[in-house]
Amino acid sequence: MSAQETAGVLRRYFALLYVALFSMIALFWPVVPIQGAAAWGFAFAATAAYAGLYLAAALLPCLLLALLPRHLALRPPLLAGAAVLGGSLALLAIYADYRLYALYQYHFNGFVWNLLTTPGGIAALGATASTEITVALQVGAIVLANLGLLWALHRYRQRGWQLPARAAAIAGIVLAGLFAGEEVVFAYSVHTGQEELLAAADAVPFHLRSSGKTLFNRLGIERRALQALRLAGGTVAYPGTAVDSSRLRPTNVVVLVAESFRWDLLDPEITPHLWRFAQRATRFENHYSGGNRTRMGLFSLFYGVYAPYWYSFEQQRVAPVLMNVLREHDYQIAAHTSQSFDYPELRHTVFAGVPAAQLQEIKTGEPWQRDIRNIDDLVAKVDARDPRRPFFGFMFFESTHAPYSFPEAQALRADYLRDMNYIDLDLRNNIGAIHNRYINAAHHIDAQVGRLLEHLEKTGMLEQTVLLFTGDHGEEFMEKGRWGHGHGTTFPEEQVRVPLVLWRPGVAPAVVTHRSSHLQVAPTLLATLGVDQPSRSYSSADPLEQELPYFVFGEYNYMGVDDGRHKITFPFTGSDYFRYSVFDEADHPVARDQRDSVVAGAAGLLDAVSRESRRFVR
Repeated sequence: MSAQETAGVLRRYFALLYVALFSMIALFWPVVPIQGAAAWGFAFAATAAYAGLYLAAALLPCLLLALLPRHLALRPPLLAGAAVLGGSLALLAIYADYRLYALYQYHFNGFVWNLLTTPGGIAALGATASTEITVALQVGAIVLANLGLLWALHRYRQRGWQLPARAAAIAGIVLAGLFAGEEVVFAYSVHTGQEELLAAADAVPFHLRSSGKTLFNRLGIERRALQALRLAGGTVAYPGTAVDSSRLRPTNVVVLVAESFRWDLLDPEITPHLWRFAQRATRFENHYSGGNRTRMGLFSLFYGVYAPYWYSFEQQRVAPVLMNVLREHDYQIAAHTSQSFDYPELRHTVFAGVPAAQLQEIKTGEPWQRDIRNIDDLVAKVDARDPRRPFFGFMFFESTHAPYSFPEAQALRADYLRDMNYIDLDLRNNIGAIHNRYINAAHHIDAQVGRLLEHLEKTGMLEQTVLLFTGDHGEEFMEKGRWGHGHGTTFPEEQVRVPLVLWRPGVAPAVVTHRSSHLQVAPTLLATLGVDQPSRSYSSADPLEQELPYFVFGEYNYMGVDDGRHKITFPFTGSDYFRYSVFDEADHPVARDQRDSVVAGAAGLLDAVSRESRRFVR
């Protein structure tokens, strides 16, 4: 085939690839909130522009290979291979982002990149074997479809429509102009706070989110967008003042945390061992995590400070006061997880400075099997401890993380979804069966907690131990329209409300009905051990006995402030355009005209949260 014929075939291939890219981006339209004619027009223009951008990325290898001498025999097959590779990668990237967005309502972002690059991150997804097989088949199908298309265009190159080089060049110029115009409109919308257009831009995967603040200021265009609160980052100055633990009463401490374990799992049928234990302990009926992701949930539990500190603390390897006090008093530490201490990065935060020999992570086998093995080993370490020194035990259960793992022979609910294939998961029609998997996994965790409690009681250690059970965060099953957790723009009840059972030797059983927070747990544990320093000197909360006037939640980019009447959320890292979203206590969004008045009325509260989010960093 001549060089001219090769060029003609490739032009036709890339023209059809553009149509495929446009169509695939358009799949996002039904799952993104696009409201109004202007927003729809912008979504269409952005789709057309970004289909051209992805096409240019796929075309670039071919343009580079086109510099090879025309008489080179390998030139045509190299060009064909580069076209198929570039086209397949572009389609796969958009399709992968679409599947991610359809399940979790966020695009490929810094969190996903962290998930892919951190050891243990991919395993944390809990993808089933059927999911992996489906992914492999779909990747193969897209590559084969591209190969088949290019072969058909080559085979029938003398028939059908042709795309002249001049027409292709004109189309490229038009698309480049459309892309430039779309980015200007987006930057202008950011500058002036055009929220409808900015929301419509979410229909485009890998959006560049251009900014033109300097240009618009020079042009005298008034900035009407809200000022961003960039709270993350800085040199850590924590806890700020020395914590006096000289009067510590060395008492054993055991902290049990279950992944995605929401409050309504504490139930006589689902978790009978925990329920019976809760009748003897202090049960906090309205308890909330400090976030809707594992990092922020455990961070709030052990540090008692807000989500923005995560980034600086993790980078600078700053341990919580609680763990520092325990180490200062020569506690024997046995920390266990059925996932990884690298993902989430507990090795760099909660357990920073703890010797590796005291950290056990089990990452092979089904999660329910890992939980059993970890409890076996924790029990063995309890028996092997030096009774003259206090003991600290930690266990992070993984079974209740999707796809919700449990021994099928012990399933509490028989009507559960047998195969959790994330690629073709029909949430709307199968959510009840998926929820039953979750209940079965919680029932399995309860059995393991029961084994540990029975052993502690039998050996007499329970009467010398402070023990708590909770969840890192909750899990939603479409009650508010979503599945899972970690949706930053809102913090619905199902994602942040968790159980808390706290056993303190000598303390009478009680049920606490006022709302409480993970942020209060570390201050409570330290006070129980004898640290009488005011908790606000090293944390952002009071002990659990005191009801907080408001609650603060967080995830990687967003914070939420709950004053008892509304939840006000906003981004705090600068990674998204700044705006406030307001929800009532039933998690229904508040209309825009009412939203502004709610935010204005909470200005003092929001300022206080902002100041507290900066107190421990310079």
